[in-house]
Amino acid sequence: MEKLTRLTTIYFRRRTWFRLLLIVLILCFWAYIEIADLFPIEDHDLNFQALQRIEQRYEKGPLTFAFLADAKNSPVFSDVVRKLNNDQTLQFAIIGGDLVLYPDRDTFRQYLDQRRELQIPNLTLPGNHDVAFHNMDMYYHIFGRMYYSFVLGDAKFILLDNSNETSLGDEQEAWLEKELKDGLRYKYRFVFMHVPLWDPRDKPGALVRYAHALKDADVARRLEDLFLRYRVTTLFTSHIHAWYDETIHGLHTIVSGGAGAELVGKDPEHTFYHYVRVTVGEQKVTSELVKIDRNITYSGMKKYMHLAGLYLLTFGRIYMKYVLMGFFILTLAVDGMLEFLYHRKHRRPAGAEK
Repeated sequence: MEKLTRLTTIYFRRRTWFRLLLIVLILCFWAYIEIADLFPIEDHDLNFQALQRIEQRYEKGPLTFAFLADAKNSPVFSDVVRKLNNDQTLQFAIIGGDLVLYPDRDTFRQYLDQRRELQIPNLTLPGNHDVAFHNMDMYYHIFGRMYYSFVLGDAKFILLDNSNETSLGDEQEAWLEKELKDGLRYKYRFVFMHVPLWDPRDKPGALVRYAHALKDADVARRLEDLFLRYRVTTLFTSHIHAWYDETIHGLHTIVSGGAGAELVGKDPEHTFYHYVRVTVGEQKVTSELVKIDRNITYSGMKKYMHLAGLYLLTFGRIYMKYVLMGFFILTLAVDGMLEFLYHRKHRRPAGAEK
């Protein structure tokens, strides 16, 4: 204790106010972080609330909705939100997962701040990043059920959870077949899930395989047979940060993953920020690609510089309080080391005359 008191006296002998200020700032940021963690996220069961708004707003006749996915806390998602707000044709949006980089309180809070700017009701389904490390509690607390369905007009909407990238599980698969069977009463059946059955970039005979799809091919084939048997109108998926609109094995599939996360590839036909506008009419369903103004396809080193800048900005916004506290702690540590070296250099030898 005596030694600690002596070291403290020596340390505060010079630059006293500067060093006291550093310690006060560190304590303030630590208290701010600890107090913030005491308060849970108040948003709860948002999908149920959004669905109520959608049903209240819907009037008989054609309906138009947006499908988008893979925001991953990106600042670009705010540009997407502004574009959606300016689209007067939209009645609601479905966001197909990967809302956040990984599930913790700060990333979800940041996403919810962006979501509050979106003026139309919006539904979500979970992506692999939203429930990473088997942590689905936060997503469930905020948004509610992991999979669900609803009907609007003559269309059945089925939103699934395949965020484990492997399967739906027996319970959900049995539920899905019941919902699809019920969906035959309606003219259109739309199915939404985060991970695609197949990667549309994997063409027969191609030298490179991407395989950014369900990891269990048997499950993918089984689900595909189910969708074809019950005449699913369109399967909406994401997970791939690009856009594809193709009929794969007889099943019309839209892949949309351009809501803000890093873009994958440099094909100008598929790689850009976007959302898909879907119009469900009495006679047919049409989909229209809507590109976001920030459509720049990067390659080479520019791609990695863009990626680094995108996520440095994201992490900077989310974790600024931790960054600042870390900076002050580092400053205090460096200053303490310099003071130690200064004291050691100017210390009088033992027995020297005063």
